[in-house]
Amino acid sequence: MGEGGKVNINLFGYNGVNNTGSEAKLITTIIDVKEMLGGKLGKIRVLTQSIANQRRYVPDPSIEFKEITPGTLINPLAMMKLKADILFLSEGSTFIDHFSPIFMWMFCSAAMVAHRRGEGVVSYSNDCGHLTSFDQKILKGTMNKYVDLIMLRNPDAVARAKQYGVTREIHLVADGAYLYPTPSKAYIENVWKKLNINPSSRPVIGLCPKEFFWWPIKIKFVGKKEDLYNWPAYHSWTEKGRKSSQNYVEETARYADWCVEKFGADVCLISMEHMDLPPTKRIHELMKHKDRARLVSSDDFVVDDVVAVLSALKFQVTTRYHSTVLASPFGIPMISISSDTRCEAVFHELDMMDYFIDYVAHPERFPKTPDHYKTLVEMTEKLAANEAQLKNRILEADKKFQERAKKIRPLFLNWFEKEYLPKAKI
Repeated sequence: MGEGGKVNINLFGYNGVNNTGSEAKLITTIIDVKEMLGGKLGKIRVLTQSIANQRRYVPDPSIEFKEITPGTLINPLAMMKLKADILFLSEGSTFIDHFSPIFMWMFCSAAMVAHRRGEGVVSYSNDCGHLTSFDQKILKGTMNKYVDLIMLRNPDAVARAKQYGVTREIHLVADGAYLYPTPSKAYIENVWKKLNINPSSRPVIGLCPKEFFWWPIKIKFVGKKEDLYNWPAYHSWTEKGRKSSQNYVEETARYADWCVEKFGADVCLISMEHMDLPPTKRIHELMKHKDRARLVSSDDFVVDDVVAVLSALKFQVTTRYHSTVLASPFGIPMISISSDTRCEAVFHELDMMDYFIDYVAHPERFPKTPDHYKTLVEMTEKLAANEAQLKNRILEADKKFQERAKKIRPLFLNWFEKEYLPKAKI
């Protein structure tokens, strides 16, 4: 343990890349750690890809930052220097590999290093997606050998982890961001004023697009500048992927214009992560009704700002898991356009698969819906006819998600007091 018997914590997630969801989860995790450990807490260190970006979301000067990038994979000594008493795997997508196995390998490598030097390792409300056979073995080995406390955020993830061979006890919780503190009414209204939206006078519809086809991220020492993610990691395209991307942008722009005309609405184009910004900008550029669209970029807006926008919506069409989570307390009806298991798990639990579009096939990465625009319009008309019912369903489900998220703290404290502390005192 640290100086004076204090416990030092490393928080390792997908942070410092202007990802609204990951930062919301990090903020709630920091709140948890401070309140759970109280006087026993030493230092909190956030492992991040960019200290400058991280300060936008975590201004608290007592929180330490350490940059850790995909390059860490080729520098095995880097993780050895990041000593603490407990490592939190705080990223929701810790055990997901479809966008790139690199991040999962980084998390699992960190767990192995921490365990071998005697630290506690906690899987803090993570997901588990479809994995390659190779990554299934990494998951199985990591969870069974190196992780002391496993908490997963949905039933689908629990079932999948067990299917992959995890025999350790798995606790079902919910994503910590379900407990994200709602900004004040004055703060929310100030954001609306800044964006020139007024949901009481004109409906506001949210679209959260992303780039489905600029994947996977690969380790390369040389690549095109426009495809650079964070050296030595680069995005990758196929020629078919570029065409599919353009089709998605064109159909989404057409749909955004339809929303303006059909509902007399303003449209907020919400870029939940920096990587969502290029297709979001292209959608805006192609719209006929540009004057009725507002660009809300995570490069410029922090989590509280995005929550304020989500709270204003009549409904949302989203590609992002955490836009469903952060909108949940407001009962915002929604449609999901998905490429993986994260949003699917939410819609399973909501019994709203009629509003879920399984858009991209993996690993081929091609669109599965032949007429995306038509599918969206038909689904939206159904949603509009059932808007009140869906709002109530989401509000009721939010209570359940919040109760599950509240299980995280007692589960951690039970492990900390009964398992971690006795070993730490030896």
